[in-house]
Amino acid sequence: MTETQQNNRLNTTLRILVASSLLIFSICSSALGSGLYSIQGIAVDKTAGSASAARVLAVAEGQSRAFSTLLRKLTPKSYHGELPRLSDSDLTSLVRGFQVRNEKTSSQRYLADLTFEFKRDLVLPILTARDIPYSESISKPLLVLPVFEDKGIKNLWDEPNPWRDVWVDVFEGGKGPRGNIKRQDDWAQNALLPIMVPSGTLDDMKMVDVEDAIYLREEAINRISEEYGAGAILVAYASLQNQNGIRRLDISYQRSDLISPAVIESFTGGDTDRDIYRAAIFDVIENLQESWKDQNILDRNVENRLALSTSITGLNDWLNVQSKTRSIPAVQDLTVREMSVDRVFWEINFVGDLAQLKSALGQRDLVLQNEDGYWTLHKKENP
Repeated sequence: MTETQQNNRLNTTLRILVASSLLIFSICSSALGSGLYSIQGIAVDKTAGSASAARVLAVAEGQSRAFSTLLRKLTPKSYHGELPRLSDSDLTSLVRGFQVRNEKTSSQRYLADLTFEFKRDLVLPILTARDIPYSESISKPLLVLPVFEDKGIKNLWDEPNPWRDVWVDVFEGGKGPRGNIKRQDDWAQNALLPIMVPSGTLDDMKMVDVEDAIYLREEAINRISEEYGAGAILVAYASLQNQNGIRRLDISYQRSDLISPAVIESFTGGDTDRDIYRAAIFDVIENLQESWKDQNILDRNVENRLALSTSITGLNDWLNVQSKTRSIPAVQDLTVREMSVDRVFWEINFVGDLAQLKSALGQRDLVLQNEDGYWTLHKKENP
């Protein structure tokens, strides 16, 4: 590309972005939301003939990376090779607003962390037109209990537990993946399946011991789930062998809310024990995220209607149930058929299957069940 062509491209990009950014910044004087279509932590670093020109290039790159990150977040990994690449002008029309943090400039350089919020009603048709499946279902957090076995001794809270130490570093210390920009962009986002690691307080130790975790004892699991507001527990059991300098980490992990065998994997390599722990953690998390997306992809060609009833304590109680139900992406419409002071008879129009709707309601602490041939929806009772 000649210098003249590069300058022409820069000027065109500048006109597009400057015109749009005036409007964008006018609606972004406060922090953008942390919703599904808000992509945060896009770190940019560009150099050009001036700081303003570098800024334009940085925003254009950040916008493109943010859009790609959003699509990877919504879609299964098997479809990532089919995701579209749009022009700068087309991308700008999809942006609801953007925000700048940690901005630094010199005479020719621009660095910042950018957040972009995209318009859902314009993004989803792009995927639909290409027959690319997507999931918008957000899970309640998954709480990880990392159990480590060394020389026959199993530790959860006791030391040494280097396996748990690295989980804490990753999720509490913010020590995510390094090197690959794409992985860093993905890691900076609010996940569809949020992950938490307990802090290891005395209360945690009293609620669950290592045997409770290994055998997923219901009473202990329910206690710590409730304490952390988790939807389920993941027990990640690991042991490390080092033979002649070759490391092999054997892990098995199992969720408390799924009746299925534990997933068993082995990892080898790594310059240090810590390296192999980190590699295993990032692999486990990616598998969990992909599994969640696969389970919650909706077949939008299948439309269903469900008649049900809900007991209520008053108008505010009903409005709360209604609001939680409407927030589910699968739900297309709600219709009230009859309402009294203590009960509502209504219908839900939704896409996808009934099991997916039931799961989505459960993530909002609403229980859908069939009682003698009649469907009811009620709030989950605290234990």
